Parts: sequence; structure tokens; C-alpha cells
Amino acid sequence: MKTTPIIEKLLKYIKEKPLSYHTPGHKNGQFIPDNLSKIWPEEIWQYDVTEIFDLDNLHYPEGCIAEAQKEVARIFNAKASYFLVNGTSVGIQASILALSYNKPIFVPRHVHKSIYSGIILANAEPIFLPVSYDDELGLPLGVEPNILKNYLSKYPQCKTIVLPNPTYQGISYKFRELVTLAKNNGLQVIVDEAHGSHFCLHNALPPSGLSDADIIIQSWHKTLPVLTQASVLHLGKGYQGPDISIYLNMLQTTSPSYLLLASLDGCQAFLGRVGYSLIDTTINNINNFKEKMTGLKNLKIIDNINNELIDPFKLCITSCKISGYQLSDILRVKYKIYVELAEENYCLLIFPINIENKNLSRLEEALLQIDLYCSNLSLKQFTNLTNVNIIPERKILLREAFFSEKEIIHLNEAEGRISGDFIIKYPPGIPLIIPGEVINKEILKILRKDILGYKVKDGISVVVE
Repeated sequence: MKTTPIIEKLLKYIKEKPLSYHTPGHKNGQFIPDNLSKIWPEEIWQYDVTEIFDLDNLHYPEGCIAEAQKEVARIFNAKASYFLVNGTSVGIQASILALSYNKPIFVPRHVHKSIYSGIILANAEPIFLPVSYDDELGLPLGVEPNILKNYLSKYPQCKTIVLPNPTYQGISYKFRELVTLAKNNGLQVIVDEAHGSHFCLHNALPPSGLSDADIIIQSWHKTLPVLTQASVLHLGKGYQGPDISIYLNMLQTTSPSYLLLASLDGCQAFLGRVGYSLIDTTINNINNFKEKMTGLKNLKIIDNINNELIDPFKLCITSCKISGYQLSDILRVKYKIYVELAEENYCLLIFPINIENKNLSRLEEALLQIDLYCSNLSLKQFTNLTNVNIIPERKILLREAFFSEKEIIHLNEAEGRISGDFIIKYPPGIPLIIPGEVINKEILKILRKDILGYKVKDGISVVVE
């Protein structure tokens, strides 16, 4: 088998210097707008081809795409793997359609919006599981196993659960225990592993869903070196559901980008060759960096939350002097360092699986200087954000509310009304309230707080009564 079958076929095609009388309209880079030709090299356009002879078909792969997907399945020890060019969202939606069409599904309240979209498409009935929150930072942890056990008894008709692994902040909260409990009770397990694509590549990382779950969807572009939107869906070894490709073909574009496919192909070969050793070296470099940061007095690096280890490639920083928003602003404005997420009580950075020491040194210098700057500041007032752990009363079904007639009203008129839309802060893309739920006093209190980023300025969408 070829190491990078998609890339090798692309190279062969380009070497022939073909004349294009097919899509796309730039004709292998022969016709490029001036403003784009100045910023993108011609080679990028040459690789942006379509599903022509010998380049296979993403929807019905038999050639180079099929070969590359089989190699991914081998590396990740999956029953089968599928390339996604519409991001992890499309894999999640296809999974819910396959396993929960017209059926109930257990849904932890801290899941990503794409899961709710899948529920709407599948006309599934979400059974929401309350999640625990960290008292200090106010971030979601996950479902307690005893909570799941109670819900299993209460809703025996529900046979599917979706679990995030890890959370946006890199926490795999009691994940193995939850999956074992679910499987022992006959549940099919879908794992949104958007931020954990690298987990199964090294034994020092949190557990991957690939060992036990039925369907695992990974955003390779979040933690691995591929282009944005490039993701992968894996079937677990024990998967016995319907043919997932039927649902993927319905949802994925019929004009897949070969730039995305080539990036996935190149990454799988790269991981198969050096994945473990590279991650091993990078973890050591990150640990050395954290060791140097132990002397910080006004900034603090969070290594574990509620005794749960954080993915070492996620750096969570909090401070007793400045907010996460302020820290993010200082890093961006003064040091040109852009973080992944800023919240009131912390900010979050994501390390690549291969990070150069010069980049770590730049971050180290910035944090040391900011720590010194904070020495002259007063202690900040602690903001308890655990009140975001609210599951409002549901008045009508999600799908029904989503397709209902809506109107926009002022917040002052919204108490008791049924939400007609998702109210989301992005990132992390976790809805505060979803269509069909009643807007209560607690929700309104949160929406009026600038610090949470949920504030609704132009009104709120509600179902017409």
C-alpha cells in the first residue's frame, strides 16, 4: 500500500500538466484573481481538483481515498474510518441520524451545538443529563456516574448516549467509568472527541473513546496538523449499527475539497511514522515549561480540576489579579499571542503536538512579565459562574420549537416565554438555552451579564404563542 495514496495520485495528475475542461472554475490554477494570486502560491490551486478519473470518490471510495481511510483505521485501531470535509459537526449529525432517528438519546447539558442540530435532523428526543461544574473556575466537568445510573433506571427505553471527550478545556471527566456503565446497560455510545484526536496516540494522554465506544468523531484540525474542517469519523471495533456511510453521503458536500483530503492523508502517514515519539517529546517539553512556571505568584497554571487531569496540550491559566479576558487581551495586544478561549476566571491555550522551544520561550517570557505586572494590582473579586448549570423547563419539543413561528422581543418581556433559538457563546459553542425551553429569571440574569458573553442586545427570539 502507498504511504499517502491521495497525495501520490494528485502528484501524478499534476505531473501530466492536464488541460481542464471541468470544475472548478479556476482550471487547475490557470485563472486566478489578482488579489489571491499575490497571497496564495499557484501550487495550492493545482491541488484544488475535483473527483476526476483515478482520484476516487469520497461518497463511494474504492481507490486512493479508500486506501487512506483504511490506513487511518489501522493507526487508530478502528473498525472503519471515514474522512469528513464538513467538520466534526457532520459526523455527529450522521451518527445521531444512524442511531437515534425518532428515538430518545441521553445528552449531557454541556455538549456542542452540533449535537442539537443532529437531534433536530433525526427528530430524536433529548433526555438531558445534568453536569457537575468546578466551583473555582465555573467550567463544566461532566456527568456523574451515579446521575447516569439514575437516568438509566428512569428511562429504560433510551438506548443511545452521546458524550464529549474531552471537554473544551481538556477534561475527560470520569469518561471510562461512564462508557463502561453505558455499555453494561446496553447503550450505544457516540463520542464527540473533537478535542481528543491525539488521545489514542500516546498512553500518557487521557483515554480515547476508540477503546469502547461505538462511534467516535474527531476534529483533526483542532489538535493535529491538517486544514480547518478536516475531521474523521471512526467506528469502534464493536459497532453493530447501520451503514454510517449512508448518512454521511446525505450530509456531506458532493464537491469535497482535495486540499482537505490531502491534508488528512498526509497527516495519517505522519502520525503512523512519528506520532508516538513526537508526542512523547512534546509532552516532555510542555512539562519542562510548566516547571519553569511554578514560580508565578499572580498567575496560576491549572494542571488538574476536581482531581481530574487536564490534557497536557491544553493550558488553562487563571489569576487572582486579572480576569481571563484581561489576560487574553494583554497576551494579544502586547505579545501577539492569541489564546483559544477567554472566560471571566481563566483563559485557555492549545499547544500543538509539536512545539518548538523558541515558541515556548516566547510564551514563558510573556507570562513572567505579566505576572510581574500583576504584582502591583489588587486582588480581583471572585466571580462564581456555577449558576450557568441550569436546565430550564421544556415546554415543547426541540424540533417543534425550531420550526415554529418566531418573534423578537425585549429581554424585559421574555420571562416565561418559550425560546425560539439557541443562545450560545462561541467558543465553546455550548447552548445556555435551546428552542422549546422556558426563559426563566436565572437565564435572564445571565443574559444581562456582559462578562459571560451571552448578553442579547437586539432582543431575544421566542416562539409565537
